[in-house]
Amino acid sequence: MRRAVLLLAVLLPLALVPLPARGYEPGGGATFNVPNPWGSATENTRIVRKVEEAFRHVRRTRRDPHPVILMTGYLFDRMTSADALINACRRGVSVRVIIDRDVGARPLRKLVTALNADNVRDRDRNGVADNDPRAGRCNRALPSDHDGLRQRGDAIPLMTPRQTRRSLRQPTGREVTWGTDGSYVLRCSGSCRGAPDANVHSKFYAMSNSGTATDVVMVSSSNLNGGGAKLGWNDLVVMKNRPATFDFLTQVHRMMTAQKPASRELLELTDGPYTTRVFPIEGGKDSDPLLHDLRQIRCSSDLGRTSLHIQQFWWNGHRGNYLWDKIRHLARDGCKVKIIIGAVDRGLGRRMRDARRAGLIEFWDSRIDTDDDGYVNTRTHMKSIAVRGTYGTNRRYRGVWTGTANWSNGSLTRGDENTVNIRSASLWRRYVRYWATVRNHSHR
Repeated sequence: MRRAVLLLAVLLPLALVPLPARGYEPGGGATFNVPNPWGSATENTRIVRKVEEAFRHVRRTRRDPHPVILMTGYLFDRMTSADALINACRRGVSVRVIIDRDVGARPLRKLVTALNADNVRDRDRNGVADNDPRAGRCNRALPSDHDGLRQRGDAIPLMTPRQTRRSLRQPTGREVTWGTDGSYVLRCSGSCRGAPDANVHSKFYAMSNSGTATDVVMVSSSNLNGGGAKLGWNDLVVMKNRPATFDFLTQVHRMMTAQKPASRELLELTDGPYTTRVFPIEGGKDSDPLLHDLRQIRCSSDLGRTSLHIQQFWWNGHRGNYLWDKIRHLARDGCKVKIIIGAVDRGLGRRMRDARRAGLIEFWDSRIDTDDDGYVNTRTHMKSIAVRGTYGTNRRYRGVWTGTANWSNGSLTRGDENTVNIRSASLWRRYVRYWATVRNHSHR
């Protein structure tokens, strides 16, 4: 008995010692925000904080001695995002950012000052820098404070908006121009791979590692900006341990940096349940992969009538009309079609309302003027379809098609965009629940 008591006395303290907590790993699947006026600050920023937290956990490891963060975006104005990227660069991460607008925003100027300080030119394209870098890794010559780069009293101040614009044009597809830290911020002359008067509208955040995960890819409708958090309903999809998808987007990012024009061949990769596509492509209706997907839908299935839950921010033009023609045809064939729009041209809006009155579809408008000043404050910013039913030969298909591309002409053939189709019953359920949440804050 005494031996049992002594053994218990030895084992009890050991049993009370907590097991070491598992290291950070970004959660997979989908994340959604709740914009104003319904969401709290925490609910507003669910997506942008998840991306920033993943940035903070990218670091050098034995397995990944040369880590990389790749980012594309349309807008950028979050100081916490800038700090997360700068601090990653100072940990030895190569941070490569392609952005379209908001060059005057102070957070972007701070990011450009840090990442582009050691960028150089190679005018004769001989692979040798024309001059030595002006600063070391991530502008380490600057005195720093708690967030990594002091904003007041800098020995070397932030770039002015004019200096920022000039610096944003300098990185090229040749690595020598990126400086010793292998990092840069670039603004292409128009769309990187498309028209000179189009936009970089793609939004992906790709990391060679983040915490215990490797090859992390995040695709979102949201920019890293205040408007994406507070004024729009947005989604984020996280894919982890996907080296093929990470390598694919690394090649795409490199082509965007080199401003290599798009071809007629669609850049597409299927990696398990994920099919990732990037745009623009040459061509038109016959080359449209979304129309091709819609044509594979049949309205009878082993799960009952096939259903489509659609959220689309901007729906217009020739492309918008032929996509609507196909969706209306599916509704007439018996598919259950439920649509929430963020904006639509007048002609299409009238056709959709006619279809609703005919009982073919459910149709909701997410535009809300919350303060009665005559201007829309909040709307859906998503570009997604949740499909359940027959798709191709699969009569029990459940999946989500989402990304950055609006249903307009330019999204297919002119600007940089990215989408992902995901075969997943659990993700389908989450998107349908979120669709219902947005509908409950919309109007007919």
